Amino acid sequence: MASLRELGEFEVLRRLQRARRADAAAEPDVVVGAGDDAAVLRPGAGADIVVTTDAFVEGRHFLPAWSAPAATGARLAHANLSDLAAMAATPRWALLSIGARPDTDADELVALQSGLAAALATEGAAVVGGNLAAVEGAQWYSLTLVGETPRGRAWTRYGARPGDLLAVSGRPGRAGAGLALARALGEGARAPEWQPLLEAWLAPHAHVALARALRGTGAVTAAIDISDGFAGDLAHLCEASGTGAEVEEAAWPDDPLLVRAAERLGVPLATLRCGPSDDYELLLAVEPGGRADCEAAARAAGVPLAFVGRFTGAPGVLGLAGRDGIMRPLPGAGFDHFDAR
Repeated sequence: MASLRELGEFEVLRRLQRARRADAAAEPDVVVGAGDDAAVLRPGAGADIVVTTDAFVEGRHFLPAWSAPAATGARLAHANLSDLAAMAATPRWALLSIGARPDTDADELVALQSGLAAALATEGAAVVGGNLAAVEGAQWYSLTLVGETPRGRAWTRYGARPGDLLAVSGRPGRAGAGLALARALGEGARAPEWQPLLEAWLAPHAHVALARALRGTGAVTAAIDISDGFAGDLAHLCEASGTGAEVEEAAWPDDPLLVRAAERLGVPLATLRCGPSDDYELLLAVEPGGRADCEAAARAAGVPLAFVGRFTGAPGVLGLAGRDGIMRPLPGAGFDHFDAR
């Protein structure tokens, strides 16, 4: 074990690049990979390039006491993979930039990159380059991920229409509940009863395969990933599409564990389900006639898909129809990096 200060920048880069070259060597479309001034990549014929980037800052996006470096790297990979899933894109190449304190153990960075690379490899993507910088204070890791879609076939936030159905994958709110329990209970949140919620927060999985299957139905008119929270990201999609939305409380699948978490935390269930979270689930606008095809595609992909409402012609108006039949404003807002609360 040696710190970055002890090894020096170029030795640390050599260690990171050694693994990057091995990952990229198996990719026939990587003409020049890690170790040069820039990577040279060869996209497929008839493809559109889709690019996303995300950063994790220590203390804000990951808590070292709760996540080992390899797990943090995997989670960063899935944050970016989820953005590509929301565009129905196939992941291909990644660039990893690291801002690390000089006293950091170099093996931690190698482990972080290994966890990230392994997560990307499950979806056919490889790390082809990056950057290393010294920082004071909080460390950060930034990933840029490049993918492809068949030309003109990328999903966007702009296509939802009044009358389209509103569908969501997975169990929104679980990741946010895991984080809230960790903050509220400390080590008590590691109890077996809360383990699925902690895993939803610490070890999420982006739905790239589900997106690929749903793209094949031709029924999805708009999409967004809900890493910032169901209500906030639904608002973004509605703003882009010029629509509103009505969500039906009774249409949500039962989630007894989320109910117990809400009771333990003393908050309404809708606050966890709709508020800021880190779920990496997909929120979709679906043509009504395509519902059955989408449900079949989700079953084949092994991912829960629930139809929980519909889009309306009232731009920006988001409502929640309660089990009592009364329509109320949809609770919750998206995650805000600059909200001091």
